[in-house]
Amino acid sequence: MDVSAILTVNQLIQREQYLLNQFYQNLRAVIRRLTDDAVTSDALIALEKELDNDLSWATAHRVELALVEYYDEVSLLTEWRRRLAEIGSLPMHVAAFYQEQMQETNIVVLRSLMSRLVSDLQWVIESKRVIRFNEFRMRRNIVLMFLGAFVLFFTPTLARIFFGIEFENLRFYYIFTAATSGILGATFSQLTSIQSRVQAATIDQVRAMSQLGYILARSVVGAGAGLIMFYLMQSGLLSGAFFPAFIHTAEALLQHQQDFEALSKNAYGISQAVESSHGIGTLVQPAQGLSLLIVWCLLAGFSEKMIPGILTRKAKKAVDSAD
Repeated sequence: MDVSAILTVNQLIQREQYLLNQFYQNLRAVIRRLTDDAVTSDALIALEKELDNDLSWATAHRVELALVEYYDEVSLLTEWRRRLAEIGSLPMHVAAFYQEQMQETNIVVLRSLMSRLVSDLQWVIESKRVIRFNEFRMRRNIVLMFLGAFVLFFTPTLARIFFGIEFENLRFYYIFTAATSGILGATFSQLTSIQSRVQAATIDQVRAMSQLGYILARSVVGAGAGLIMFYLMQSGLLSGAFFPAFIHTAEALLQHQQDFEALSKNAYGISQAVESSHGIGTLVQPAQGLSLLIVWCLLAGFSEKMIPGILTRKAKKAVDSAD
């Protein structure tokens, strides 16, 4: 996990404060140098007082931009060349524009270009700061949602261990397990894809993704995906060696009764009494079948495309067979 993920809000604020103080010191040094060169400037003194009155990035950037108007030719050329080394952080088309202006020598034009370049670089810095803050908030909210889903998933086992409560309604137990597995898969998917999603998103998109409502909505989709996967497997639309099998008829129940009794005599640990139930609507091999059910529901919640893809193929097959 990224180091920023384990920083507290206070630590982030302290780090930002340290960088801001350093930036203020640099600005004050520039103002003093320019004041010495220009004898005394009321405007420069006013800028320094502005720094004294307000400690914020907005003020620092405003003063930095204002100082461009007071650079002498040597300072302007020096700052222009130094800032050109930073254009790699700008969007490609903006960076290309400044590359075309590298040979410019007209001081009036350079001062205008310098003001524009400083403004563009400040926008990139502020954008990264906003994205970093929202990424931290998104990571925190997803971790909280994942922990909640983790506890919810193990509720039947925890209820049995601490309170001696057993799930007697088998259908509800399967539905609950499928839904919570889907939520767990969805939140785990969000945790593992934070970095890639942030890099591909705009500021507004990152801000929206960091909201608890957005994360909760994705978890609800995961729960729905887990339930759909459960019903697809129970209905027999998805079957095979890697899918859990359900007992649907009395004949099938009799057929598996002996295997079940032999399995029950073994010392396999079953976390919930209902997992060992053997009747119509239950799993053929309770322990193994439940594990397969959980795995597939986790996958369904983890992958946003899995269930839509399955439903699309099943729908197409149904239409083709009807024709």
